[in-house]
This record gives sequence, C-alpha cells and structure tokens, in this order.
Amino acid sequence: MKTAEKAGRLFFAVLGLAGLLLLILPRAGISVDMVLSGSMEPKIRTGGLVFTDTSRKDPQIGDIITYSLNDSFVTHRVIRREGSMLITKGDANDGEDLAPVSAGQVLGTVVFTIPFLGYMAAFMRRKTIWAICMLMISQELIFIVQNELTERRARKKARAKI
Repeated sequence: MKTAEKAGRLFFAVLGLAGLLLLILPRAGISVDMVLSGSMEPKIRTGGLVFTDTSRKDPQIGDIITYSLNDSFVTHRVIRREGSMLITKGDANDGEDLAPVSAGQVLGTVVFTIPFLGYMAAFMRRKTIWAICMLMISQELIFIVQNELTERRARKKARAKI
C-alpha cells in the first residue's frame, strides 16, 4: 500500500474515532463545547473545544468553569466568591462579568481544551457533512479489510509455491 494511501486511511480512521469520542464523552459526564469568543485567550483560543467535567460543580478560585447564561454557555475563570455566588471573569477581559454566577448555573469545571478543533466540530455538526464523512470512513474501513485479505491470500499463495 502506498504511503499517501496509508496516510489518508489513517486520517479518516482518526477522524472517525474522534467523532465517536465526541459522541461517547457526554454520556460519561464530560460536556464538549466550542469556544465562540476570545474572552479567555490566550489560555483558551477562539474556535477551540472545551471539555467540562459536569460532576465537578463546586469550583475553587482560579478554576475555569462553564456556566449557563440565558440560552448559551459561558466559559470563564472564577476570581472570587461572594457568599454562595461566584464572580467570574474572562482572562482577556478588563473587568469581571456583570452578573454573579449561582451554583445552579454551573455546568462544571473545565478539565482540558483542544485549540481550533471546534471549527471542525462545528463543520461536522452539519448532518449532510456528517453523513458523507461517516460514509467515507466506512468505505475506508472496508478497503482496509479488503486489502488485508488480498495481501494474506497473496502471501499464502507465495508460500505454497515454495
């Protein structure tokens, strides 16, 4: 098999595994969200993916949390507590957030991020693109299995001739 062909197949296999991982993580209590603004740069870049542990809802000062605000999610750092409320701030923002965050708004604590992968995740969320990619990945897996079987038969014939 040619190197370029192997690289392409590996790329699609990794892409498929990443997609599968993004489907499984939410069931394991890890929320995966895309960062839409630069309020946490340079720590979290615009277009990155944020992985939030939804079981860790009691953050400490300095932790980065994801919380709900109206109909969206915000990922900012906890800078202090005022009673039961959390005061948050984006690292790139000059001032703290206008509204304090209640315990009920906290989705969880951010455990890690992957820069720029959010752009691909947003692209992949389109149903047509997702279907095409899954078809391509399935096709590649079939070709890998078919190629392996063909190579085994060829090796077996070569050994039989000896």
